[in-house]
Amino acid sequence: MPYAQSAPREATPPPLIAAVRAALFGFCAGDLVEIRSLDEILQTLDDKGTLDGLPFMPEMAAYCGTRARVLRRVDKLNDWIYGTGLKRMHGLVLLAGLRCDGSAHGQCQSNCHLRWQEAWLRPVGSARSSNEFSERVPSTQSQPAALLTFASRPSEAGTEIRYVCQATELTVGGTPLRLADLRHYARDFLTGNVRLMPLCAGIAIAFFNRVQRMHGGAAFPCYAGGTTTVSPPQALDLQAGDLVRVKPKCLIEATLNSASRNRGLYFDRDMIRFCGGEYRVKTRVERVIVEKTGELRLLTAPCIILDGITATGEYQGFNPENEYIFWREVWLERVSPAPAPSEAPSTRPHSASPKGGHPA
Repeated sequence: MPYAQSAPREATPPPLIAAVRAALFGFCAGDLVEIRSLDEILQTLDDKGTLDGLPFMPEMAAYCGTRARVLRRVDKLNDWIYGTGLKRMHGLVLLAGLRCDGSAHGQCQSNCHLRWQEAWLRPVGSARSSNEFSERVPSTQSQPAALLTFASRPSEAGTEIRYVCQATELTVGGTPLRLADLRHYARDFLTGNVRLMPLCAGIAIAFFNRVQRMHGGAAFPCYAGGTTTVSPPQALDLQAGDLVRVKPKCLIEATLNSASRNRGLYFDRDMIRFCGGEYRVKTRVERVIVEKTGELRLLTAPCIILDGITATGEYQGFNPENEYIFWREVWLERVSPAPAPSEAPSTRPHSASPKGGHPA
């Protein structure tokens, strides 16, 4: 059964506490901000189009001058690309709903959540009521040629394009952070990134798993990979809007190889909480940028993004990234639409022939 939480993990404090929090930490979860003009932001960038290592990408220019809510502070990031663990970051935030559309990066479909330097933002008032928020539609201004040149570079051989984006430069400028150091958890709570109850649950799970590893026990949540060597595919031809159910964990385990992967895609512990749940398909992912190399790769086995399902980071020290989770079609199953109610009961005998066809 799915056990994913429906409540947001972020906290929204009263105005007085929010004011104190902003004075201590800067922009925090729930703050209303305005993105500075493009000219102002360009003045903060170096000759590589970055500020403290974070690229300002062409896809972000359309949001200049608009308003948004801060979703979370990004005071740490999990370097899953090179496996170096948590990195301490400074002055970064996520803005609710603002994702990269990949238009300047080969139409990449990863839908990454954009990160913003605080220097690119300004506060909007002090009231925190919901009716104050008025998000404007992003402008359609053209992307400056300078930003487009920063978005790609030739490969070492000079024969292919390698893209540069916030994903390829994930933890540039970060410093190592120990997962066992509880101070970063305290910052999560004080900045509103995580409410008290989810935070306590996350710390308890981390402590439990640490003890289990010391004694050779199973970590939570546990699952068994390595039951197959063939990584079976399944083509459902899922499209945006289709209703699907995530298969039970036991059926997904049977599709994983010894590295807990199916055709290269890793099944993460964070995904177990969604097993058994029903969700709408948001999009098919057929082209992505490989973060380690910057190569744009066309996927021979497309992945699926489910609407509203993002990584929680609970098992990586509450990593604040809010990235969509990729799913294989073999891990999903279509949900048949409910039969339409008949307008009036029929008194005629039913045909003995079975119904054919497939669900819509």
